[in-house]
Amino acid sequence: MYAPPNPSYWRYAALLVGLGLACIGGAAVSDGNPIITVAPVVAATVVWGMTKAPLRYQALAVLYLVLAVDYTPERPQSMFWKSPLFPLGQLLFSQLHELVGIGALRFPLIDVLIIGLIGLGIYRRATKSTIDPPVVPLPRPLIVLVALSAVTILWMEVWGILNGGDVKNSLWQWHQAACMPLMVMMFHYSLRGPQDWPAVARTVIAGALTKSAVSTYFAVVVIPEIGKEIEYTTCHSDSMTFIFALMVCVTRWLERPKAAHAIRGIVVAVLVFVGMFYNDRRLAYVSMVGSMGAAYLFNPWTPLKKFVTRAAILMLPLGVVYLGVGWNSSSGVFKPVQTFRSLVEGQHAEGELDYRDIENLNLIATWSSHPLVGVGYGHEFVLDYPMPDIAFVFPQFRYHPHNSLLGLLAFGGVLGFTGIWMYLVATVYLIARAYHRSYAAEHRSAALVIIGVVASYLNQVFGDMGIISYICTMLVAVSVTMTGKMAMVTGAWPWPGRERALGLHPVTDHREAA
Repeated sequence: MYAPPNPSYWRYAALLVGLGLACIGGAAVSDGNPIITVAPVVAATVVWGMTKAPLRYQALAVLYLVLAVDYTPERPQSMFWKSPLFPLGQLLFSQLHELVGIGALRFPLIDVLIIGLIGLGIYRRATKSTIDPPVVPLPRPLIVLVALSAVTILWMEVWGILNGGDVKNSLWQWHQAACMPLMVMMFHYSLRGPQDWPAVARTVIAGALTKSAVSTYFAVVVIPEIGKEIEYTTCHSDSMTFIFALMVCVTRWLERPKAAHAIRGIVVAVLVFVGMFYNDRRLAYVSMVGSMGAAYLFNPWTPLKKFVTRAAILMLPLGVVYLGVGWNSSSGVFKPVQTFRSLVEGQHAEGELDYRDIENLNLIATWSSHPLVGVGYGHEFVLDYPMPDIAFVFPQFRYHPHNSLLGLLAFGGVLGFTGIWMYLVATVYLIARAYHRSYAAEHRSAALVIIGVVASYLNQVFGDMGIISYICTMLVAVSVTMTGKMAMVTGAWPWPGRERALGLHPVTDHREAA
């Protein structure tokens, strides 16, 4: 009978001693930060788990962490309060040299995790590991356009430096955008296909509920105690997470209207909306309207769509009256009108231009100087129109305009703008084809959510610095990846080995793939 070898207790003892010494060393450089103190043990555990667990679980864990922990680059809770998740956010998003004092580590841990999962995926493929099942490929045009985004960013960096740009500041103008192709690669190796969409949706909802809980607690408990007026309760980028979760609740019921979906959707939507309400971002409401509008346009003429359309037409006169009466009213009944008015007119004193309007004019002036190729990264936008100097709170404000869309035109011109964002056009095209070819309600719901993600992302980059946000970039990356896989499975894009890979007979109706 086979007898297993005796365990090497000396090996385990040496491991424990090594981890203990590592913790002592971590405590010496951590300056009292408990996360850094236990980082060696956590890192060893994570590395061991990564070698054993399927990639899809690891990628979903990274997705949840990015969405759920405090996003420190955007000064969560206006830095008046640090939630229990703040240390994790600091560890994930701060440059490592700021935490451990090693100057060479000028990158955040999230970059290490992304590249680590990509490397692990490549290794497992090369060694034919059975830990992960085969994954659905991505359409070649989508791969090319995602790669084109990375190449265009590199070209804009070189072009800007050749024109005298500042290297140090240029790196953070494009860093998160350049991570998008890497994130797509990570999710491609990790997610099998459309069957993993429910897990993705649940992960995003979990992140949204976590942020909503932080937002609500801060608004209801902490703010009354400190007695200060706070602009936002979590951070700007969380709007995309909230909208993603709300769209899942709405579209799942739209595509399969049953009681269970309605009940769960209402509960989740209410809990998420409370956090979004307290976060008080106007863009969140604009994105919600834009996402629902995009879903409305994609949805076929079902009885529900006909009813909503007729009701909207009938209510239009009342809506015009409500808008007109509430335009100059400060009553709480007309708060939606005031929000809409602030979007149209901006927030400024009478007779003055809004700060964002002046910034937009300067970005257009910068673009006008080099309309085709832009000025490149590493340059500030010009100040043809005098504007308030906010360098005392944000020294690099001219490198990172709030309007990322116009900023991309200013820095990259028409060529750079097109090269970086052409993948979004391909995503909308492919997901539209997949939506109308899918017979699974879950997949059709996913398609509408993805359309909403693109709409809310464009709002976020136009109204805020969404292009340099890990949260926004990761939500877009997972949506792009799922779009490609859905397009292949539904037949929206040709896949010669589709029937064989999905176990279908060559003449079988493609609805069986759903």
